[in-house]
Amino acid sequence: MDTNPPSGTDASGNRPERPPFNEISILFPLLALYTVSYLGLMAAEFVLRGAFVVPAGMMPVYIALVGAYAADKEIRRWAVGDQPSRKGALFVYLWMLFFLAAFLLHSFQVDFTMPGELSKVVLQVLGIFFGSRASKYIYANRRAEDGRQPKDDGPDRQAEILDMIKAVGKVTNRDVAARFQVSDTSANRLLADMTAQGLIRRMGERKATYYIMP
Repeated sequence: MDTNPPSGTDASGNRPERPPFNEISILFPLLALYTVSYLGLMAAEFVLRGAFVVPAGMMPVYIALVGAYAADKEIRRWAVGDQPSRKGALFVYLWMLFFLAAFLLHSFQVDFTMPGELSKVVLQVLGIFFGSRASKYIYANRRAEDGRQPKDDGPDRQAEILDMIKAVGKVTNRDVAARFQVSDTSANRLLADMTAQGLIRRMGERKATYYIMP
């Protein structure tokens, strides 16, 4: 008799839980594709000296995508903790370098015309970039202040949380806040630290977030 577990299950016959969908894993490559495409179209308009003009309508979609990427990253930073670096600043540097090269060449060769939307795109991308930087700076200062305040997030509380998970299979931010009589922010910080240490595993998204044993 075949004793192997069904395909897609573990040794105990249970299907492993899939990791939660992460929008930023889709937004980053999508933004990279849009940046390369839009920048290429503008470069073609510049080099072809008016023989080709970028069709209207791309800029608002692109700026909305840049804003969505930056907003999603900052929301995750504040809600969950520091996120892996995705080198999003490279998009800003690409636009700035292209603008500088185009402006210098236009200054010496006036028949090279600056693309009509280039300045608007660069200014809006810079605004989003510095807004994200400001959020990151405030977050870092807030974390530093929290680190200077007395707190009891040590091994005792971590052990209690692990016992809670063992007892019922999972724990939520609200469960931890109620157990230790702390704010949701403090409970989230404790759970995020335990997740970073590999003691627990985060599942779900937003209000449906819960934590299990790794």
